Amino acid sequence: MKKIAATLCLLAAPAIATADVLAFKAGAAAWMADGSAPGFDAGEEQQLSLTAAFEHPIPIIPNIKVRYWDYAEKDGAAPLELSTLDAILYYEILDNPAIDLDLGVSATNFQDGRAPGRRSFEGWVPQLYGTVRVPLVGTGFGVYGEATATNWDDTSAYDVEAGLDYTLDMPVLDLSFRLGYRQVENDFDDFDDYDGKLEFSGWSLGVLIDL
Repeated sequence: MKKIAATLCLLAAPAIATADVLAFKAGAAAWMADGSAPGFDAGEEQQLSLTAAFEHPIPIIPNIKVRYWDYAEKDGAAPLELSTLDAILYYEILDNPAIDLDLGVSATNFQDGRAPGRRSFEGWVPQLYGTVRVPLVGTGFGVYGEATATNWDDTSAYDVEAGLDYTLDMPVLDLSFRLGYRQVENDFDDFDDYDGKLEFSGWSLGVLIDL
């Protein structure tokens, strides 16, 4: 077991040491999300999702990403509301013509949460984070996936998106258009005195700028 662990460390070390150049990324997406909770079931409504990331060439120190999305809808007189802010630290594990892979951790803040008949709730949970992209060589298209997941203090959650993107490689920046499907499930157990499962899912159409 020790030999396996040592081998994995040696394989991972060059990837971590090969840090990216200085870069800033920002994106926005329209998410046609269908929300559900105990006593609530609404149709698809357009929601907003935002992301920003800063990458640097310093080894060992992780890159930084922030993600935010907001959901607020009513089923009759019953409201369902939730905002999520992810503060992510990650490393570029692989960055080559065949695959891009980032892994890290997220501190996720659930805020302004409200389900039918319940008081508002909020709080933080730690999560694992990962994103991957496999380019379709010679086309500008690629297949991507991004996810956070946790099982912390009897509360489990995941946020997974996967889809297809198209990247325009321009002189000053790269511009990517994304079409994907996003599935979010938060199963809260005594989370700020709230118990219940909140689920959101739907198609996402977005754009990402890489400077």
